[in-house]
Amino acid sequence: MPKRSERVIDYSVFLGGKEYLGTATADLPEIAFLSETTKGAGIAGELDAPSPGQTSAMTLTLNWNTVEKASLKLLAPIVHELDLRASIQKFDTGTNEYMESALKVTVRGRPLSGGLGGLEAATAMSSTTAFSINYIKVLIDGEEVLEIDKLNYIYKVIGVDYLAKTRENLAL
Repeated sequence: MPKRSERVIDYSVFLGGKEYLGTATADLPEIAFLSETTKGAGIAGELDAPSPGQTSAMTLTLNWNTVEKASLKLLAPIVHELDLRASIQKFDTGTNEYMESALKVTVRGRPLSGGLGGLEAATAMSSTTAFSINYIKVLIDGEEVLEIDKLNYIYKVIGVDYLAKTRENLAL
């Protein structure tokens, strides 16, 4: 019987794997491939052809309830390594039991912007910190399922590195 993912029970954000950063929600990067429209003989119309392993710019945004010392620290113009660790609630339809799964997303990136948010009585400030991401690794229950390292030409999905041959051809 299937195990159905239901929701994030909770999650935490850490800087450098150790320093807890506070209360924030996260808009994780979207993985979008660079593509080119192909047309011509043998093709009925046009076809968007993605370039395997070549992705558009990736952005991570942290949305803070208030201005935090940590959110301002992340505006230092350096590469920051962040870990987003979550516990995912699942339901086993065969045993009718709840289960939990570990999700860890590690990113490295440079700050793009930081918004201080607004001030209004009895409301969240909605401050933000946005990053340009050059590295992302996703682990589910300790198993690596995705790794993208733009600067080292790595694009791995469930153990297969789709840029290995490209690296070999370029002698990187």
